[in-house]
Amino acid sequence: MNYTDIIIAIIDRTQVIYEWFVKIFGYIADWFDRFKDFILELVETIKDRFFTKEDLDSYLKNYLETEHNFI
Repeated sequence: MNYTDIIIAIIDRTQVIYEWFVKIFGYIADWFDRFKDFILELVETIKDRFFTKEDLDSYLKNYLETEHNFI
């Protein structure tokens, strides 16, 4: 066995590991993108449910006051 075969074998193995890493990283990035879209849709839905700025402010004030009860 010569050095060329050894080097080619090492490159092949590292290429497979790199391809799996890129694929897994792509899936994770896609999950974060979907989560971001979900949160943005949730925020828009909450915003649309409150018609005035005063209603939204009172909701946020109530949330901030009761947040410590859940932690």
